Amino acid sequence: MSKDTNGKLNYGRTFLIGCGFMGCMLLWSVYNSYVPVMLRQKLTESLGSDFRWGFITIALIVNAIMTIDNIFGVIFLPFFGKRSDAVHAKKWGKRMPFILTCMPISALFFCFIPVAAIIKDIALSILLMMSVVILFNFTMSIWRSPVVSLMPDFTPSRLQSDANAVINIMGGIGQMVGFVVGTISAAVVGIIGFDVLSENLKAKTNTLGQILALDADGKPILQWAEGIDKSLYEGTKQLTNFLSQSKDKLIIDGQTICEKVVKLGEDGNPIYVNYVPVFIVTAIIAIVCICVLAVFYKKNRQYDLTATATDAIRAQNAKKEKVSIRNLQMDPAQKRSLIIMLIALFLLNNATEAIVPNFTNFANDTLQVPPIYSTLMMAVFAVSLAAFGIPAGTLGRKLGRKKTIIIGLLGIVVMFAIYITVSQILGPSEDGSVNKFTWICLWVALIVGGAAVGCVNINTLPLVLAMGGREHVGTFTGYYYTATQAASITGPILCGLVIGLFHDDYNYMFLYCAVMFAFGLFAMFGVKHGESFDITDEEIKQARMADD
Repeated sequence: MSKDTNGKLNYGRTFLIGCGFMGCMLLWSVYNSYVPVMLRQKLTESLGSDFRWGFITIALIVNAIMTIDNIFGVIFLPFFGKRSDAVHAKKWGKRMPFILTCMPISALFFCFIPVAAIIKDIALSILLMMSVVILFNFTMSIWRSPVVSLMPDFTPSRLQSDANAVINIMGGIGQMVGFVVGTISAAVVGIIGFDVLSENLKAKTNTLGQILALDADGKPILQWAEGIDKSLYEGTKQLTNFLSQSKDKLIIDGQTICEKVVKLGEDGNPIYVNYVPVFIVTAIIAIVCICVLAVFYKKNRQYDLTATATDAIRAQNAKKEKVSIRNLQMDPAQKRSLIIMLIALFLLNNATEAIVPNFTNFANDTLQVPPIYSTLMMAVFAVSLAAFGIPAGTLGRKLGRKKTIIIGLLGIVVMFAIYITVSQILGPSEDGSVNKFTWICLWVALIVGGAAVGCVNINTLPLVLAMGGREHVGTFTGYYYTATQAASITGPILCGLVIGLFHDDYNYMFLYCAVMFAFGLFAMFGVKHGESFDITDEEIKQARMADD
């Protein structure tokens, strides 16, 4: 990466380049974890928990909003990536002007999302929140491609495979930090002296995010309806189940029996969980990452390979001919395998993309886990996925890519099936909390599921590229990301539709994902090509960078 005098990658400098991607992934992980919770709270408060207009429900609206970043990605990432190629800033090169200008702006919009959510006027709050969400997504789409393009700018072509692995590690670290930043934020505000704010981040809430008043045992205090004999319900399973759920009212045979008491502030209004500290701490860490990147670039800009006409730059800027599937020089069987594989990719990514915006709401409703703890669960999944990346690639080479993908899909479907079956058969414990064995199954599903998803993700792109061979790497990379990016838009929307059909029961997220994975598994059996090993690891990793 320096001048490549030893023919080896300078890992230290590559890790510093990766700080930019780390900051990017940190912001996205927090955004995807907390924004669905806040959106659901505001829409529920505005429209009512039973809102339904045809097939449109709150869950569907929330998931549709969460696809904005994917829609903007499809539209703006290629555009601003090309724009950054044309910049000629002597001091800061091609990419850094975009990064240094737009990253702080996106961090500012990021911090205003929870601020907009705590405004008391509901209509104004939703309007401002949506405005800030759109502006955040747009500004993020401006600097995301340039920050990823820095690595090829500084790295000779033959070393980019190793460098891309380092960049992906830094992105994974950013995600994992994002998953634990809620706990970090609670600790930070506690140390500073904002004990009430720290406790509020950990508090039990109702579906509106209002903090519940708790008794000495930590159970929500109840307000009984007039004319109700408490002795008929105290100690019953109906009441204990209600106490453990996030529902606001216990309704039996259409009659309201009791409702959970919400803490009130000095102004007499309910106290909501305030996620502002989580977003501020996240933004500060992300800005620090970009500052490290800026200092690195200023000291090392002389090693920017884009300043010279190298083979790497010519290859990067070369225009690749776009070829439709119909015009490909492939026999009918190969084309059929390609089409089936793209369908399988679409189905599989519909499932994976549906989990991201819904998991925190699922954890809050079903597991009674606040978002700052549910994100820790996602961190376990992310660690498992990252740890199994290299073994998954090894299995793909030894067993074959298709077999490894099928093994991973079988593992995912089995884990989902076990969790759904156990949770439905065992039900809650006597005190209304989630059964311990159900918890065990969920943790096992997260760990095993991460490894299984790794088997799938690591081997799908090589399988597609091998179908086209060396002469069509660019074209088949485009096919691959067209299928996956389309799924990133439809997945959350379709999952939100299913959740809404079952009265906003987020348990059905797993049913939707299991069905999509099962269909994808079925499609994989129709793929008969793609095991050729003519595509090198370097070509595969360079293709993966196209979507970063």
